[in-house]
Amino acid sequence: MGREDAAMTLQHCPSLVGALAADLGTAALASLPSASTAPPSDPRLRRILDFIDAHLGECELDERMIRDAFALSRPTLYRLFQALGGVARYIRERRLWLAHRHLDRDPCCSVTWLLYEVGFASERQFQRAFQARYGMSPAQWRRACRVQPTRLS
Repeated sequence: MGREDAAMTLQHCPSLVGALAADLGTAALASLPSASTAPPSDPRLRRILDFIDAHLGECELDERMIRDAFALSRPTLYRLFQALGGVARYIRERRLWLAHRHLDRDPCCSVTWLLYEVGFASERQFQRAFQARYGMSPAQWRRACRVQPTRLS
């Protein structure tokens, strides 16, 4: 089955798309590093994770901003985030999780508004990251959520 055939099949089965989107979202969220899962053993990491969540909407949020805010060396910060896959990855995953949650709760929200709201600097960067993480574009996810509410809360 070619890509066009698959797209036509999905267009004719909106309830299937909604169900698949919900299952995909549930699986993706289960593997996402979260600031609220097991508490980190280092209290500095807990404070940094809280800082990241408080500043997710800022495009400028990066490892340098974190190092400056907490007076940490680069090696120390990288060591703290080693188990979470690295600083940049953690920030990106949290932003994607937040965007996904927004779309799930409000399928009518603008994707353009959303990408800036969660701290992505460009639409292309956001589209690619979301597609890679959830297997569909933000617009496709939004359409699927409109067709059938997801089981995510």
